[in-house]
Amino acid sequence: MIKRNLTLALILLMLLGLGGCSTQPTTTANKAVNGRLDLTQNDLQNEVIPLDGDWAFYWNQLLEPANLDQATLSGYVPFPSSWNKYQIDGKDIPGPGYATYQLTFAAAENQILSLKLPKVRTAYQLWVNGEPIASAGTLGQTRDTMVPQYLPQVVSFDVLAGDNDVVLQMSNFHMSSGGLLNSILLGSEAQLLAIRYHGLAYELFLFGALMMMGVYHLALFVFRRKDRAPLYFGLFCILVAIRTLLIGESFL
Repeated sequence: MIKRNLTLALILLMLLGLGGCSTQPTTTANKAVNGRLDLTQNDLQNEVIPLDGDWAFYWNQLLEPANLDQATLSGYVPFPSSWNKYQIDGKDIPGPGYATYQLTFAAAENQILSLKLPKVRTAYQLWVNGEPIASAGTLGQTRDTMVPQYLPQVVSFDVLAGDNDVVLQMSNFHMSSGGLLNSILLGSEAQLLAIRYHGLAYELFLFGALMMMGVYHLALFVFRRKDRAPLYFGLFCILVAIRTLLIGESFL
């Protein structure tokens, strides 16, 4: 019994220690204003910058970059955020629907950078400077035509000196809330991949620790079948362990 308690205490301490480690680096406080973000004073090769702030928002419009000038702007909205929190003409936006976000950021020189796209629970397509560079699922204007996909990824692209245009099309008919809940990160490929791999390592450690706890308690139940508490706790640990591989950086 004492060994069992010591083992559980050690695992919990390790989990708490890892929980205090952030997978996000220290970043600058730049915020987009009215759809523009000035990064000309930033060292983009050595900094990781969240593209947060006010993005241009086009509700119920799936727009390609060439069509933005002819579209009707719904307003500038805080990003990232669920679009359920937005209002147009005094009315709340529902979770089901589709929209286009747009941001322009300014860089000081030509270079190759990357974007780390977080978990998006619906479907999206991302354009930079008129070129599609990433997508997940299938965009659609109805539930029958769209297909959601959970796909965190890191993509590289050419940054131009001066203005760079980011366009994000999204559609949602499967979740209660739409939009993006986590920041899109801009930086060098090496830095962003390091963030992703750190997240994967953390989740795999959690998976291993929870699996050990689960198997240990199932073994206890085999030898003491009258006590069902280890059975329930062991199954719970195994289920949570499997879940860690399906969320976050989505190892599976």
